[in-house]
Amino acid sequence: EKILINGVEVKQPDVFDPQWESKYTEDTDRTMGGSFYGDVLFTAMSYSVEWSDLTPAEAKVILQAVVPTPSHITYTVRHFNWYTGAWETAEFYTGKGSLKVTTLKSDEERLEGISLNMEKVEKIA
Repeated sequence: EKILINGVEVKQPDVFDPQWESKYTEDTDRTMGGSFYGDVLFTAMSYSVEWSDLTPAEAKVILQAVVPTPSHITYTVRHFNWYTGAWETAEFYTGKGSLKVTTLKSDEERLEGISLNMEKVEKIA
């Protein structure tokens, strides 16, 4: 299988690294002896994603899918979920990303890369 964004095959990323963050109850802490106490409210998943050496056409497809606008904030991604051990399609949003430009010479425009974080809309646990 391949990574798809909004059902469209995009240039496959060079990096697609999962991360998670758990949110805990307000009373969560550690004892003086170092033992944890408290409760997990939820755990959210995100992916650090990077593409390199992109043409304007490749970049356009990715950016128009993942950059939020008032009319579209979320998008779907077909990806391998390491937590479940299976391919899935899930809803994501992006809060921040960056571009690194190689050249802007007319008819030779290239991006060295796109980097962004894809945040999964639904919690994993």
